[in-house]
Amino acid sequence: MCPTSRSSRPLKRRLSLGVSSLKWLDRLVVASDLVRMNKGRYLKNRFIKTENLPDSLWCNKSENILLPNQLVDLWKGLLNENSLMDLAKEKAPEGFEGGISKEDTDKHLAWRYNGSCARVILSLLDPKAKLADVSDAYASIFAGNRVFVADLPSGSGAAIISILCTLYELRKSNVLPRHPLEIKIIAGEISETARGYLQKQLEDLKEKLEDQAIWIKFEILKWDTLSKVSTVDLIKRMTLLSHDCHARMLLLTNFTGFLESSGNWKKAKPQFDDIFLHSRDSMSTAIWIEPQRKNVVTFFARAIKWLKESFINLIGSQAGLEDSSWYAQTEVMCKQPIKEGTFPVRLTVMRFDLPVEVQE
Repeated sequence: MCPTSRSSRPLKRRLSLGVSSLKWLDRLVVASDLVRMNKGRYLKNRFIKTENLPDSLWCNKSENILLPNQLVDLWKGLLNENSLMDLAKEKAPEGFEGGISKEDTDKHLAWRYNGSCARVILSLLDPKAKLADVSDAYASIFAGNRVFVADLPSGSGAAIISILCTLYELRKSNVLPRHPLEIKIIAGEISETARGYLQKQLEDLKEKLEDQAIWIKFEILKWDTLSKVSTVDLIKRMTLLSHDCHARMLLLTNFTGFLESSGNWKKAKPQFDDIFLHSRDSMSTAIWIEPQRKNVVTFFARAIKWLKESFINLIGSQAGLEDSSWYAQTEVMCKQPIKEGTFPVRLTVMRFDLPVEVQE
């Protein structure tokens, strides 16, 4: 917990709750316009303001983010149940990125899971206001009603679990209103061990989320990025599960290492074409989160070229932007959840909409 007392925080958060729920939702309708304004106006109009963040997520004094208590408890539970706590307290070797086997999945859970979670939480909270429209995209998508999320590849659940636990904390702290929110989740992952870890966390979290008017339904599927058949099966379930949802989010995280190796990007592009085309909706956003590395920027340049070529009629004027305008970078320190000290969190994130209508 941040040493700053919540009672010493400004009353802006409490006073802001006097605005009616309808007015707050009206603001969400124009989110896509607000967040593309200049930085000064973005700071004024953003939905999740840094000064309103609870001490359980952000320490204003140290300028560190904190992993939500619910998330830490779930992670510790997995580590203890699988005899991985001692491994998690060891220093992780340089360059380790995980793999499909149980051994590699366990090492990733112990050494990299908290970092993956912290990147997603940083993209959602954006305490230093570096990510322009990314944070507001989360706020508008998850404002209420029925939402569909595709988490690809899900790994052991860092992305979706981080989002759910952070939404829980923001609602609990009255930063976001508690409109009824139903989230339908499709997670695609090739590792059987990782799928099991995600299943356990979602099951343990489900009842707790209902305290903050969040209800989840989920399916966790085996998905091979390079397989057309596997991807068609995934898209079929995505289509069926999302048909009555008012908003959609496509989450892509920690994918660059795999896609850059062994010519995998070329093999995966046909599957990406299908997933992106079938993710279009009247309110649909894709968010792609990666570590802040040189190879990520290089890969994003390839991915942006693909988007411009394959989806020119959907992205409209965005096609004319420089590559560097498609993504943003930020960094912050995060409090270690199971040992002393802090660790750096550096991310590169790209957000783009997947509309139904052809753009001019």
